[in-house]
Amino acid sequence: MFDLAIASQILWTSFATSSYFVLFALAFALVLKVNKVFNFAQAAIMSVAFYSAYVAVRVLGLNGFFGLIACFAGGIIIALIIEHFGFAKLRMRKASPMFVFIFTLIVSQFVSYVLMLIFGTWPTTIFPTMFWPVTLVGGIAVSAWDLPALSAMATVLVALWAFLRFTRWGQFMIAVADNADLAELYGIKKDRVMLVSMAIAGAICAVGMFLYGTRAQVQPSAATELMLFAVAATIIGGIGNLWGAALAAVVLGLVQNSSILFIPSAWQGFMLYAFLFLAIVLFPRGFHWPERASKLKRKTAAALPVSPSEANGG
Repeated sequence: MFDLAIASQILWTSFATSSYFVLFALAFALVLKVNKVFNFAQAAIMSVAFYSAYVAVRVLGLNGFFGLIACFAGGIIIALIIEHFGFAKLRMRKASPMFVFIFTLIVSQFVSYVLMLIFGTWPTTIFPTMFWPVTLVGGIAVSAWDLPALSAMATVLVALWAFLRFTRWGQFMIAVADNADLAELYGIKKDRVMLVSMAIAGAICAVGMFLYGTRAQVQPSAATELMLFAVAATIIGGIGNLWGAALAAVVLGLVQNSSILFIPSAWQGFMLYAFLFLAIVLFPRGFHWPERASKLKRKTAAALPVSPSEANGG
């Protein structure tokens, strides 16, 4: 029998937990948009970010603030290493997309095994407990984790939007995403832009893993499933559409978590692979929303500096 109170609680909890799903999808979509890479190595970035926070809080005994700083440091540093020593070298050698894809898988699995050797396979969390104080709001249990998590997600979304829209480097990223070779012709160093893109993605992953690691148990292989969820959201939200990926992550998170109303909880993990299967079968080239070409051209033109010949009227 349908119970409105139970359904409302599940929907609220699903919406709150979609906060980290949105961040993982946003990081994946950003690298795909700017660097043109299906970055399956994002699972490695997520894992390193989590265990950096874990070491700071659980091993060194530091407080949550320093755990968050360590999470940022771990995520950004491993992202920069992957870009500088991996993607940049492969671009320089003109490696095929298939080899780049294989490289991301190898990095992801290699880091996972290294973390298993160091920390073992037993699930753990950043803080000793996952239980947060709960307040009843209109009959819905709202934990002390929920609102900060949603606030963190909203802050990242607004910050990324403002960065892309109002900063010089953000405009460079838009230009490289539109046409990397043309952008470089106009003096934009695409390798530097892609390095910045990976650093931002690493920071976004760090926020997401800190949220996830303070609410759920994590083991070295856990990041792979979270990353696959981001892949499905990116395809369904539209290749190159950051905000579409974020919205798709919310919807997929609501559907997956709310499915407990209709199917046993043991089948919830199956939903992820169902989403991914349908996304690939139905949208093998990615889902593309209609674009306003004139607006896209204006953004790209604004991002590109004027060449010397144009400045002289040539």
